[in-house]
Order: sequence, then C-alpha cells, then structure tokens
Amino acid sequence: MTSLLIYVISISCGILTTLILVLSHEYVTRFHIDLFHSLRYYTQNSLTNKAPQKLYDYPLMHWIIDSFHRTAAAIPPNRLINALDLKMRQAQFQITGAEALIIMSILSSIVTLIFFLLTFNFPLSILAGMMTILTCLTIINVLIRKYRERFTNQLGDCLTTVANALRAGYSFVQAMDLVSKEMKPPINNEFSHVMRDISYGMTLEQALEDMNRRVQSADFNLVVTAVLIQREIGGNLAQVLDTISETINARIRMRREILTITAQGRMSSWVLAGIPIFIAAVELAVNPHYFDEMLESSIGIPILILSVIFEITGFVIIKKIVNIKVE
Repeated sequence: MTSLLIYVISISCGILTTLILVLSHEYVTRFHIDLFHSLRYYTQNSLTNKAPQKLYDYPLMHWIIDSFHRTAAAIPPNRLINALDLKMRQAQFQITGAEALIIMSILSSIVTLIFFLLTFNFPLSILAGMMTILTCLTIINVLIRKYRERFTNQLGDCLTTVANALRAGYSFVQAMDLVSKEMKPPINNEFSHVMRDISYGMTLEQALEDMNRRVQSADFNLVVTAVLIQREIGGNLAQVLDTISETINARIRMRREILTITAQGRMSSWVLAGIPIFIAAVELAVNPHYFDEMLESSIGIPILILSVIFEITGFVIIKKIVNIKVE
C-alpha cells in the first residue's frame, strides 16, 4: 500500500511538473518570434544543420497545447471569465481568463489528489484545493498591486514629459508616442498599448478609458478626466498636466512618509503572526508528539481552530490600522 501511494504521488507530481513546463513554455513563446533560429538555416554554410525543434513541434506537446486552447475557447464568456481576463491583463500575463481558470483548476485538482492520497481525508483535501485557488488569486493580486505602484511612481515624470512635448509643438497623440518610446516599463508598455489601439481604429477617448480600466489607478483616472474635459472645452493642457504632476508627486512623497511612519506597526503584525508558528515548529522539532493530546481530544481541535481565527483576525486588524490611504 505504501509503495502504491508513493507511485501515485510521484506520477501526480510528474504530471504537474510537465503541465507547468508546457504552459510556461507556451506563455514565454506565445508573443515571441525567435529570429535567430529562423535565420540560422540560411546563414550557415551547411544545409544539414537544421534549427533545433521547438517544444510545440512535438506531437504530444502540440496535442496538449491545442487541447488546452480548445478547452479554453469552449468556455462561454461570463462575469467570472471577464473578471479573470481583466486580472490577467492587469498582471501582465499573456493568457486569457478562461486559460487562467483552467490552470488554477488543474493545480487545485492535483493538490486535492495529493492531499487525499497522503491523508485519506476528503474534507481536508477539498480545503487544500480551495486554498490553492486562493493562493493563486492572492499572488495575482500582489503582482497587480506591485505593477500599479510602479506605474504610479512613473506617472509624474510621464506627465512632465507629455507637457514639455506639448509646449514643443507635439500633439497629444505624438506626446504619448514619445512616452512609449523614451520611458521605461511599465508605463511605456501601457502607452504602447494605447498607440496600438489607436492604430487599430479605436478613438483616443476609448483607448484612454481602456487603459484606465486596465491600470485602475486613482492618479491616472485624474489624468484621463482632465484630458477628456480639455478635448471637449479646450484649454492649456500642458499647464493642467503640470499641476496634476505636482499633485501626484506630492501624493507619492506623502505615501512614502506614511510607509516610513507605519513601518513599526507593519513589522509588528508580521512578528505577532509569525511567533505562534515559530513556537509550534520548535516544539514539534523538539517533541514530535507535543500536540498529539490536543489533536486527539474533542475540545483540542476547536480550540486550535479558534486560535488560528483569532490570529488571522488580529493580523488583519493591525494591517487595517497601519494601512492609511492617500486620496
């Protein structure tokens, strides 16, 4: 029985690793053209030296990736798919919402199977699968927040560049094109997206609204509102952008000051959350049977669950106290 369990777990881990490698390769190469290997055949003297075969060219990998895309395309659009699709765009993942849902479902199923084979506890296995999905969503939200912070930190310099370009005689669209070419990621990628949308026939207002929905930054929302109002009633857009740039830079400075002041409180939340886990790990290392009596008694497990709930509640309360938003 033990050998069979080890074989099943090994096969499950192998399938998971294969899927991760295949989907990672698809993500990396989806919007990338390998010109080196494409031209290598013509630049070498010997025609017998062929370019290396890509992973997608193998029949099995081709079938797996095509099945993955067909399954994602068969999922009808709904509110969940649209929300996931927006999150993928915000996190800069080159996959659709349906593909993200399939990937999270596969990971959740494999984790559920592994936990069930290890514990033979079906409710605990279902909980582990749900926690896997929550972990994926948490990671995506963290990436979105970090991306938004980097975008906001560049926005003041971006507006200054646009205002100077307008004074030099550029149009607003030309100024955005200048930002997309001269500035660094992530803000140049967003403006490149806007220029691409405009070249495909979308109006400037629609492209800016789409970027605003994608970035979801209060500072950039102020910029979009000012630009749209200026295009309707006229005015000195360069001066307006300078004023908004000063406001955004002041907000950024205030946010950094608040982060400095609340650093002790934020560190306290992590320390208080980590101390019980650290003590429990040390006790288990010294005495592996330390919690046996609690886990075997009828009141021990409810007390343990209640302690975890109180610990999470205290952590959330401290984070709420030190999380001061600058609007």
